[in-house]
Amino acid sequence: MPLLPVLEGLHSAEAFNAAFLSAFLDRVRQIEKRPLELRDALRGSIIATVFEEPSTRTRLSFESAAHRLGAGVITVADPKTSSRTKGETLRDSARIIGGYADLIVWRHPRDGASRLVSQAAGVPVVNGGDGRLGHPTQTLVDLYTLYREWGGFQGRTVGLMGDLMHGRTARSLAWGLTMLGARVVALPAPGLDWETSFETRILERAEYRAGMVSHPVLRSWTGSEEARVLEPKGMLQGTLFQEGTPVLERFDALYLTRLQDERGAEADRGVYPGLRGWQLDDPLLADCLFLHPLPRRGELPEEVDDDPRARYFLQARNGPVVRQAVFLAMLRADAWSLPPLTSLPAGNPEHELGACPNANCVTHEEAIKPPWRVVGRRQRLFLCAYCDSQLGVEYAGCRSSRRVHPLHSQAALRIRPENLRPFRERDEALREGYVWWGS
Repeated sequence: MPLLPVLEGLHSAEAFNAAFLSAFLDRVRQIEKRPLELRDALRGSIIATVFEEPSTRTRLSFESAAHRLGAGVITVADPKTSSRTKGETLRDSARIIGGYADLIVWRHPRDGASRLVSQAAGVPVVNGGDGRLGHPTQTLVDLYTLYREWGGFQGRTVGLMGDLMHGRTARSLAWGLTMLGARVVALPAPGLDWETSFETRILERAEYRAGMVSHPVLRSWTGSEEARVLEPKGMLQGTLFQEGTPVLERFDALYLTRLQDERGAEADRGVYPGLRGWQLDDPLLADCLFLHPLPRRGELPEEVDDDPRARYFLQARNGPVVRQAVFLAMLRADAWSLPPLTSLPAGNPEHELGACPNANCVTHEEAIKPPWRVVGRRQRLFLCAYCDSQLGVEYAGCRSSRRVHPLHSQAALRIRPENLRPFRERDEALREGYVWWGS
């Protein structure tokens, strides 16, 4: 059984690539310089915004972008007023709303919701934030804010600080920064780091390596003077023949995030990293731009607002023009074409792997089997195609040869994705008529 068609729309920052991002950021600059030329570009189009989670900046930013292009807007801003409260499935809601609009922006508390919606809506779907999984248009806003300052990302060092386990903006931004060649320093709050498989996927996709850097100020944020850095493989750290962990010389930008307690996150012993007044004078931050997706809490005190390095309110102001470019790319590709995104497969539902291990995956709410997709060139990982959680696969069968192999064997790596059949146990494969590779 072949893989299902690729997903249409913008659902994950994993779909970004350097060619798309470079062209997109340049396109936003053009729109910002000539805003009045596009005021009728989408006249006659209808854009639906469906927000099943609270939102101020994101929803208003999307709706402002639509109005500036001349599009009409219909909205669900309070899920209590929708048919979802009557038990309507997400897929049925998508089918209905897709009949009313030319494009849908959807925010949902479940991981992978926008990908599921896109299979039923019949129109392009843009992820306005789904669970902890991702927020790709916020990443485009963040990247554009930095692009306006720098013009490029090669050689820049960006720290991502806070709740990296649940913070969808930081997770999405890690993809975008590495696609453009920036170094990323992970500064997770204690106990709130992203999972190893997530970082592994970024390293392989971007052809990066993971290393360590050190600086005394890092201890005040994470409890350790050392931190992981993701960087291009050709980059040299520190001076030649330096012993020990290289010293971090500067941050070009620091991206702070709040504690995502609505997703069950808890600060370890009440300690959560953030900027403090005494840190602002440290040479490490001398030329550092401060970004935050907002809303903020104690991690970003108001005393930073008047600092010339603060950029978070500019970030928010950049939202509408960036999302104008998203709408034009989706609805006016005839006049505003961009290099293609890297397609994410919708996945294959044929398996006996059981339920998705992620309790917040949209498949649990919708009572459906998680389709799988496969990633990795040196090591195969089977992921839920909706929420990207790793599925429990130990053996890989080949549909054409009808042989089954250990997942991490060289033979398994040679099987084309369309020929793969995953199994948890060897006996499951044998019962389906597969032959053990050594037989």
